[in-house]
Amino acid sequence: MIIVMGLLVAGFLSFKVGDVFAPWTITLLVWLAMLLLFQVQGDLLYPLGDQFLTCLLLWVPILVCTSLITYYLLPGAPPDEESTPLMSRRPAFNDVLFNFLYFISMVITPLYLYKIMKVVMMFDLSDMLWNLRILAVYGDESYGFLNYSYVLNQVLLVVAFWEYPRVPLWKVLTIVLASIMSAFAIMEKGMLFFLFSSMLYVLYAKRVIRMRSMVLSVLSVVLVFFLINIARDYREDADPNDAMTFLDFFGIYVMSPAVAFEQVQEDLTPQWGSHTFQTVYLFLARWGGDYEVNKKLQEFVWVPLPTNVYTIFQPFFEDFKYKGVAFFAFFYGVFSGWFYRLARNNNGFGKCVYAMVVYVLALQFYQENVMLSIVSLIQFIFFTYLVMQQDFGITWRSAFKKKTDAPPTEAGGRTEIEM
Repeated sequence: MIIVMGLLVAGFLSFKVGDVFAPWTITLLVWLAMLLLFQVQGDLLYPLGDQFLTCLLLWVPILVCTSLITYYLLPGAPPDEESTPLMSRRPAFNDVLFNFLYFISMVITPLYLYKIMKVVMMFDLSDMLWNLRILAVYGDESYGFLNYSYVLNQVLLVVAFWEYPRVPLWKVLTIVLASIMSAFAIMEKGMLFFLFSSMLYVLYAKRVIRMRSMVLSVLSVVLVFFLINIARDYREDADPNDAMTFLDFFGIYVMSPAVAFEQVQEDLTPQWGSHTFQTVYLFLARWGGDYEVNKKLQEFVWVPLPTNVYTIFQPFFEDFKYKGVAFFAFFYGVFSGWFYRLARNNNGFGKCVYAMVVYVLALQFYQENVMLSIVSLIQFIFFTYLVMQQDFGITWRSAFKKKTDAPPTEAGGRTEIEM
């Protein structure tokens, strides 16, 4: 498997079949790195089992082939637009809606953090970071509209990265700061990883950085996440002997999900797709339906280090066993191949959404982030489309110019509407 994956990666990159951020390349690199790590640090955890390897043999070929076929079946950009930079196309970026969402985010993000800190400050301040994480995991308080700060900051982040310098640097920095505040509010590394992966993807696509810089950046961020984890798990009364070493951290967060997946079993409950579609059942249960809602927080298992993540295969295998893994590999392939084609066609909306796809694919060794977070993903796509409009544009001129009887004008092959 290592040899075949290595040859495929080398072939794709040598013959320029997409780039390093293509869905087939990311998938191969993620699982190739995982298998190589087990060759180097195989004694850190229990060995990989047949259940994981069988799913891997289903997942990788189906996702790679499906994403490639989807990408090449969809039409490419017209010759006159193929080399046109994103910032040169109009009307792609809706600054009115962007500024409106930016204003909302700058208001609700500090309020969201304040509300959470207000609760945490009631307890011992020396354990503040630990209490923040406990509140995020086990707390049942709802912050209403303030919860939108997380997804709004994700949208603003990728749009600002792509649209710089049309989005000024000071505004980009405030969005980055707001994103860090959102991550700090729940002591969650996902937002930081999204920030990091999106920045790498955009900078590489804009040819600001090269492969060497990306490798150094990945190593640096692993070290940063290790330090964050130490700070998050620190408690004043903790035993120093329980402190996590770097190898423990690496084993728990990178290698352990593949081993832990061996302990995942098919769920024989009569509710169809209860793990894969748990967000849907949660929504139906809130509306009075009699449905079982699985907890998002998984049970811990020992491999022999403790972990509660089981790779991207986990919900599909629990609900539908191997055929579920195969089907959702097909789904992921179509989904990622489609948005990669949009991104390569210089479609602003597609480029922004594909930043989320990069994040999801890069974490497939860790957990599933599409079906289990489908509501957040739909919100992200919706808000991104509002800001990166490819079909129509709304400008500030509507507030200062009178309506005319002139028909809408064409701009770059798209219709610009004056309200």
